Amino acid sequence: MHPFNIIKLPEATSTQVYITENDKKNAFGEFTVIYTDCQTHGKGQGTHLWESEPHKNISFSFLLKPSFIAAQDQFIISQFVSLAIADAVVFYVKQGVKIKWPNDIYVNQDKICGFLVQNQIMGNDIYKSYIGIGLNVNQRKFTWAPNPTSLSLQTGVEYPLEDVLDLLLEKIYMRYMQLKSGGRKALVDEYLSMLLFKGQRRQYICNGKKIYATIESVNSFGHVIYRTDDAKEASCELRQWQFIL
Repeated sequence: MHPFNIIKLPEATSTQVYITENDKKNAFGEFTVIYTDCQTHGKGQGTHLWESEPHKNISFSFLLKPSFIAAQDQFIISQFVSLAIADAVVFYVKQGVKIKWPNDIYVNQDKICGFLVQNQIMGNDIYKSYIGIGLNVNQRKFTWAPNPTSLSLQTGVEYPLEDVLDLLLEKIYMRYMQLKSGGRKALVDEYLSMLLFKGQRRQYICNGKKIYATIESVNSFGHVIYRTDDAKEASCELRQWQFIL
């Protein structure tokens, strides 16, 4: 069971835009979910868009009020959400589920889910957190999304979308409660254990240059920590780092 209040829209340009725009006067309580299975202009990281065939996938955004999280520690939200989504995907797919820093869930080297976190800060703490998630469920043909996959492509089964949504929300609530009850270290350790390519020497683009490096960790600010062939350790922000798949 979960405490989320689900508001289903028959269609939306973006659930993330809808929830942030309509909550400007504090219209929504914590655990409000805006959900649609027909999103026409899904919002991803930066200027990226999310491809989703109507009535095949899940798109939703929800509101948390995690005032117990300091602003400087806000990346922990991305970490617990990543684990929650991975928990749900593993229920169906079983193997090969990984977290691609900073906000994607992969099965092997294919993307099955992306999410976006937008926080509002009050003083030194997080006042509100809007989290938008897009999960590929029953879509089997993609037009322009790079290296996509879906639950159905992985298992050959089609799933009732509302059942998948309920499972996702249950996993999100469980991980949120784990964080709230003092389980931060265990969350971070598990997150790092599931990082895509962690401990593997691979080629990346950092600050516009191709490098060979090994991902070692992610710090509390959300920067990836890597080590180059000369054994030097360095960190990189999201906008400076690019995976080569």
